[in-house]
Amino acid sequence: MRNGLRRATRWIAAAAGASVLLAGCSSVVTGTPRVANAPNADLAVHGDSGGSFDTAVKNSLSDVNDFWRTQFPKISGGKSLPPLKGGLWSVDGLQVAETGDAGAAKSEACIAHNPAFIVDNGAFCVLDDSIAWDRAPTHLFAKLADKYGPLVVALIFAHEMGHAISYRMGVFNQNLPTIDTESQADCAAGAWVAYALRGQAAHFRAITPQRLDDALEGFLDGRDSTPGTPADVSHGNGFDRLSALADGIDRGAAYCFSPGYFHSRVFTERPFATQADYAAGGNTAIGQVLRPGNNNLFVNDLNRFWTSAGTSINKTFTPVKIAEADHPPCAPTKEFGYCPSDNTVYYNRSFAHDAYYSLPDVKGDPQTGNVTLVSNQPADFGLGVLFAIGWGMAVRHQLFNRPLDDAAALEAAICYTGAYAKDINLAADPTQNRLILLSPADLDEATSAMLDQVGKPSSFGDRGTTGLDRVQAFVKGYRGGLSVC
Repeated sequence: MRNGLRRATRWIAAAAGASVLLAGCSSVVTGTPRVANAPNADLAVHGDSGGSFDTAVKNSLSDVNDFWRTQFPKISGGKSLPPLKGGLWSVDGLQVAETGDAGAAKSEACIAHNPAFIVDNGAFCVLDDSIAWDRAPTHLFAKLADKYGPLVVALIFAHEMGHAISYRMGVFNQNLPTIDTESQADCAAGAWVAYALRGQAAHFRAITPQRLDDALEGFLDGRDSTPGTPADVSHGNGFDRLSALADGIDRGAAYCFSPGYFHSRVFTERPFATQADYAAGGNTAIGQVLRPGNNNLFVNDLNRFWTSAGTSINKTFTPVKIAEADHPPCAPTKEFGYCPSDNTVYYNRSFAHDAYYSLPDVKGDPQTGNVTLVSNQPADFGLGVLFAIGWGMAVRHQLFNRPLDDAAALEAAICYTGAYAKDINLAADPTQNRLILLSPADLDEATSAMLDQVGKPSSFGDRGTTGLDRVQAFVKGYRGGLSVC
């Protein structure tokens, strides 16, 4: 966030120098099966290491192909799914990074064009209709699989197969911006997730909600860096990517490949507006977010937004306060929450600190491609959305006199928070009425908080919702505004 405030990121481009030729990306989960998983898939892979990661990729692609064998005829006028002409390629990306030699994989057309593109990457190659990936244990995909489980592998390759479907549907002939085709692949990955959630994926028989949420965290790690210029916009930020995936889950493959899909997309990824904002890293200091009294711009802006919203429906919104306490007086088992009796959002400082330093991120060595996954990066709006949800509870209590302790209350307050986020997600405020504006990565921080911080027992608790449910409620409010909440 920034004053009338903002943030930096990220890591390494998916396919630098070859974006016209290929489409790259990332993300995985499992469950305790009610029915036994199928035996490991026996797919032909050039360079197959026989290791656990390549096995997870083959199992994932086998299940994704099963899905598209039934779905492709439905979106293509009855045509059967054509196999990948260029096959599947597993590559030791560390060897490529250290020597420039891709070995036998230089027969794959996109690797032949630029071997370095495969480092920390997976991609569908338009040149020869193939899918290739970096299997190195110290590189991105294997690290994601180690941390988040094999379902994150399945999400990665459901995305890559989504590109293959776009290619078969002629989408790449339309000269669309990269972010459009990346969004369509994310939507396709979501359509596969819905199939797996129904227990139909042979190697992912039962996906538990927690493991799906873990995989979505891994998918969030595959978001773009904050772009330097509008021309650098590529896959989308985490909010864009997870909202597309959620649409695929909700609406299915037919929606992802419908004629109106691209017209329905509104993307939020954007570069920093000023050098000062970039230099500040986009994060307001935690002391400012928690500042007591009347000098807290974030508190004042939330009250600004909700006072105006109340007026629009002829109701009076009483400004909310924040206060530090070990536990909210009305919720002695919590460390964060809203108390209607004194119209105050209470926070425990230790909990607030952990929420502020909660963003997962990827750190990469540009020489070797070796990756470290970190979990404690600054996220001012990760903490900020917790306060905004507290204000949403105040709205529910003050303006509508509705209960605050059930799932409906949580989802409504999150939806309200999405609408507020949309109001302040501007590079500049022409009205000069807003006291803060979001930085480019703030929506990623909010999305991460929906998956994790919001549902913690010491916070609002999950109340029977999943991280995906909470992300969907946030997206709903952001897209539709207060009237849909």
